[in-house]
Amino acid sequence: MMSGNVEVVVVGGGYGGVMAANRLARRDAVSVTLVNRRPEFVERIRLHQLVTGSDDAVEGFGKVLGSNVRLVVDAATRIDAAERRVSLAGGGTVSYDYLIYAVGSGAADPGVPGAAEFAHSVSDLDRAERLQSALTATPATAPVTVVGAGPTGIETAAELAERGRKVTLVCGKCSAPTCMPRAAARSPAGSALAETRRRG
Repeated sequence: MMSGNVEVVVVGGGYGGVMAANRLARRDAVSVTLVNRRPEFVERIRLHQLVTGSDDAVEGFGKVLGSNVRLVVDAATRIDAAERRVSLAGGGTVSYDYLIYAVGSGAADPGVPGAAEFAHSVSDLDRAERLQSALTATPATAPVTVVGAGPTGIETAAELAERGRKVTLVCGKCSAPTCMPRAAARSPAGSALAETRRRG
């Protein structure tokens, strides 16, 4: 980092973290460091495609991160606000003037007895990979039940059906396209991915 610059550290390399890092790195006298535990960018909107093998749902950070953003592949273990420093699992530290904490979201507990033990989730890369392995080990004729008719549920069910699986989609009173107002139904994820691919 260049001395005299404002130092910004972004913890988390998902859509929000990458967009923030790229936009801030375009400013004069701003140095940006992105801390992410994986060496690649995970396209969460494509995890259902990873499950069926039609996409790997990852991109190298070189394709989505501006060339003037420094990437640190490590996990943040502690934030010391008084010292303005982030401690890393690998033993190092990163100092900052401003910190953006963008570690993303996780799947909510479904609150359904047995779901944690017997169901699979498509909420993050690790879980999607476990589901992919489970499906690979299951006969192609075995039925699959997808619970939840939001965008992820519908897309997962459609991908599985296209691969010849017998799929049952379980939902509430309505599915995502009919429950959402028109403006809300337009997902920002596509524009977010396009933004992350712009280099500073």
